[in-house]
Amino acid sequence: MKSIVKNIFCAIVASTTVLGFTACHSTSEGFDSSKTINRYSRDDKSGTRDGFFTAIGFEDAKADDRLLPGVSITNDNGDMITKIKNDAYGIGYISLASYENAGLKGLKYNGVEATEAGVVDGTYTLSRNFNYCTRASSDCTPEEWALTKAFVAYMGSQEGMTIIKSKDGILTSSISDAKSWTTIKSEDPEIARICNSGTSIPFYIGGSTSVEKIAVALSAAFKEECPRFQPVHNHTGSGDAYKATQGSEKEGAKKLNIGFLSRELKASEVCAEETSGRICKDGIVVVVNVVNTALSDATPAILKSIYETQNQKWSDIA
Repeated sequence: MKSIVKNIFCAIVASTTVLGFTACHSTSEGFDSSKTINRYSRDDKSGTRDGFFTAIGFEDAKADDRLLPGVSITNDNGDMITKIKNDAYGIGYISLASYENAGLKGLKYNGVEATEAGVVDGTYTLSRNFNYCTRASSDCTPEEWALTKAFVAYMGSQEGMTIIKSKDGILTSSISDAKSWTTIKSEDPEIARICNSGTSIPFYIGGSTSVEKIAVALSAAFKEECPRFQPVHNHTGSGDAYKATQGSEKEGAKKLNIGFLSRELKASEVCAEETSGRICKDGIVVVVNVVNTALSDATPAILKSIYETQNQKWSDIA
């Protein structure tokens, strides 16, 4: 009798364990490497996608979903994180700025862990720049152009750089070497003038979703220094940064005063003089579910194989 009860109890425990794993993937036991790799990617406007596929040697896939048959497309870092947290057999990539509290397993890249220090010194090579592009002076009113120059100057001030760093942007120069906002205003009468009281000016900000957290924080702080500045955010991807400031949509409903990119400007995205620059760097982290025991380190060759091959199993690359 005791033996029968014991067997029934063990069966119940085993069933509960299996069901629990299936429902929430919260255990590290029982990862089945014979399962198919579920691949996730960002949409073709994403600078993170551009940086990722460029790094792994699969550049043709940056803007062509036809080369990614069976790959699930996600909207932004948050959507990617949610999808992989709910998929024990998923793989994707996110901004290092989004990784800290993501609840995912980040893979090493060529044997190097993704860290801020590694991005700065170049040992972690899966990285990219965060850049910006503004409207040209010829497409602005004098007040809009003065406000644009003031906002860009604030980004490069000690105060602005401190905000960028606090929102996980990776700086490549010392904050102490930058000028304070007070000094910048004292040296540039036009910046001081535009930040005095006056009529409110809507200022449209968009582009990369990876840079959105930094852009929102910068605009909120700058508004305290410049009450005329009224930020309006609409972040739809790096692909819209140039188009909505100096490209085909600069006079459309989605027009921007400044657009952010989590990639480099393309050869076809030629910005007017004094309208573009870099604000910081960021890394890209390849991520899997925390229960994944098949892969801890990825090379460009492994990642290219995963993304260009449909129905590949985890055991094929482990």
